[in-house]
Amino acid sequence: MSAFGRVAAWGACAAGIGYGVPQVLQVLHLLPDPIDRILIFAPSLALATLFVLALAALAAEASAPDRVWRFAALALGLLYAAFVSQVYVIQLGVVIPRELAGEAAVPGFACCGFRQPLTTIDLLGYTQMSLATLLLAPSYRGATRWALVANGAMAVPVFLQLFWPQFIWVAAPWLVTFPAAMALVARAER
Repeated sequence: MSAFGRVAAWGACAAGIGYGVPQVLQVLHLLPDPIDRILIFAPSLALATLFVLALAALAAEASAPDRVWRFAALALGLLYAAFVSQVYVIQLGVVIPRELAGEAAVPGFACCGFRQPLTTIDLLGYTQMSLATLLLAPSYRGATRWALVANGAMAVPVFLQLFWPQFIWVAAPWLVTFPAAMALVARAER
């Protein structure tokens, strides 16, 4: 992998951790609102871009047998980034600033609660991201492959949160599987 791709993969790993830490602190009620949401949405926005850039580098440099898997992963990665980036820009640029200014909420733009429209888009995006890592897995061997498969398996509980929000706890291993998978990809592509 090019230096560009390695930096993007390490950046995706770091952004995944950067999202995960404030998410855990939010659940433990250790961060006040809206600081918690800002610290969750900002690295999430960076994560979307960095993940796609890493996938693009992997696809561009793939050997013939791996090319189809890596381009398929890139296709789903692009869907993920397109979906979730809209959610985070709306939260960071509209919803939170309006709340801080004491303005009325914009109906339909809240995130991230059960049956809220932007929550469904966010969950669809993370389903696509997880499936992208699953498609990337066949182009690797060993621990990297299994980390990608483990993260890909998170697609099911992520998607099921659309109907049963308690599946968030089943999907929680994503906080570890995604950064681990990206770190292993970055290291494997030396």
